[in-house]
Amino acid sequence: LAKSNTPSGGPPFAEIKTSDFEPAIDIGMARGRADIDVISAAKTPATFETVIVPMEKAGQDLNRATTVFYNLTGMLSTPPLQKIEGKLSSKLSAHASAINQDPKIFARVKAAYDSRAAQNLTGPQTKLLEDTYAGFVRSGALLNPAQKKRVADIDARLSTLQVEFGQNVLAGQSSFALPLKTKEDLAGLSDSFIAAAAAEAKERKIDALGVVTLSRSSFEPFLTMSTRRDLREAVQKGWMAVSGTAGKSDNRPLIPEIVNLRNEKAKLLGFKSFAHFQLDNKMAKTPEAAMDMMMGVWKASLATAKRERAMLQELAAADGLEGPLKSWDWWHYAEKVRKAKFDVDESETKPYFELGNMIEAIHWHANHLFGISFKKITGVPTWHPDVVVYEVSDPSGKPMALWYGDFFARQTKQSGAWMSSFRDQQRLIGDIKPVVYNVCNYTKAPAGQPNLLSLDDVTTLFHEFGHALHGMLSDVTYPSQSGTSVKRDFVEFPSQLMEHWVTTPEILTRFAKHYATGEVIPRPLVDKIIAAKNFNQGWATSEFMMAAIMDMKMHMIEGPAPTNVDA
Repeated sequence: LAKSNTPSGGPPFAEIKTSDFEPAIDIGMARGRADIDVISAAKTPATFETVIVPMEKAGQDLNRATTVFYNLTGMLSTPPLQKIEGKLSSKLSAHASAINQDPKIFARVKAAYDSRAAQNLTGPQTKLLEDTYAGFVRSGALLNPAQKKRVADIDARLSTLQVEFGQNVLAGQSSFALPLKTKEDLAGLSDSFIAAAAAEAKERKIDALGVVTLSRSSFEPFLTMSTRRDLREAVQKGWMAVSGTAGKSDNRPLIPEIVNLRNEKAKLLGFKSFAHFQLDNKMAKTPEAAMDMMMGVWKASLATAKRERAMLQELAAADGLEGPLKSWDWWHYAEKVRKAKFDVDESETKPYFELGNMIEAIHWHANHLFGISFKKITGVPTWHPDVVVYEVSDPSGKPMALWYGDFFARQTKQSGAWMSSFRDQQRLIGDIKPVVYNVCNYTKAPAGQPNLLSLDDVTTLFHEFGHALHGMLSDVTYPSQSGTSVKRDFVEFPSQLMEHWVTTPEILTRFAKHYATGEVIPRPLVDKIIAAKNFNQGWATSEFMMAAIMDMKMHMIEGPAPTNVDA
């Protein structure tokens, strides 16, 4: 609960004990509730300054404790932290519901909202007031007491289920490890992959030449390079089975309950379905509009994917494959077609994309666009020895942010890549500088060997760094509007924009250098990379569109959810 005393302003991780979190959060909730009660009891006229400003200042202790705790549950999800997470989920949900459904504080918010036109507010102030009012309404503030209780009960149960769901996924992914026991098991794999797989086997204390995990930087290259179809099948089926087979981490029983509870809540709040509730304040406005857009993309991507499949099937048949192409064949033969069609493959490009150079690239790019600079610093407390820390300075050389990078996969880390913060920029309670971080899940090379990335890995790095820039370049007064706390439709814009610079000559000629020779990536290879950029995008797009459409349809259900999620 104490403000950070580290020179950098980051959390003092070495001083934080797991046993500290639960009592700290309990104290934070009590203090936060007291802050709200003071605002509710005030006799002054309800305005932005007398209601919204103190609400923005309220709950700082709780925010400080929960920010560190929940960031760690994503990056270092140990059993003790998971146990606490399970206990806290419904408790924190009840705390939020008690405030959001409190008629006294809502009356103050509503009075300020109703008089907003007469308050001469700025644009950001008006937006914050309107968002605060809408947040109360969407939490059930306008419902009768019985309805409020039911919404609060639903939120508490959903918070528990969603924690359980996430922990099941982590357990399913981290427990999978396919041992590569013989030289035959290594057929087709690159030297860098074999070295990384061997290091992972050593880390997991598995007696094998290497292991394949369900980190994307492990299983995707394996599916691409391995000539052992039986092992590709085992890895693909392992990925598809995560939390979807009988056992302790089976999420299938949770899905119908989650969907039904979300649907019930949406109807209590006056919506046809949970999808209608979720999209009501988004750009699409309705799930029907979103579905119309997605079905158009699905139709086009599916047609392209079918053409891609025909090319792959032809090459697979020539390669001696009997029968139809299977899902565990796609990556492998897509890479072969890419090589045949564009004369480029991943093993040729990865030596030019060393992680250290790519970190330099994103920093140079940020300096080139925004004038900010990065200086690596040591002696700063971190949550894991692999984490690197940089001090960020504005164009005048003044410190403006702290940036952490946590790039390597580990068993206690959620899969994927993301950005978040330990502290958000604001000016309401002082000139507060942001402390942000990026997480990736690259396979770590053995000590002394280079960490080589695929072009997709590099694109992910640029993408997530775009989110980090959004946090670091934030320039607002109110914490609720800081960094990525913007309309969901806009959150992905800075990150998507950053991706477009990955294959520009300015980046490649400066930073895409062979890890062994220092040679800049040859221009003909760059041309081939760019030419091959859209290959296999029919399959990639149809894959994520299928998941998005299924998710939308599931949450458009107005009646009970199907109990057999496999059907």
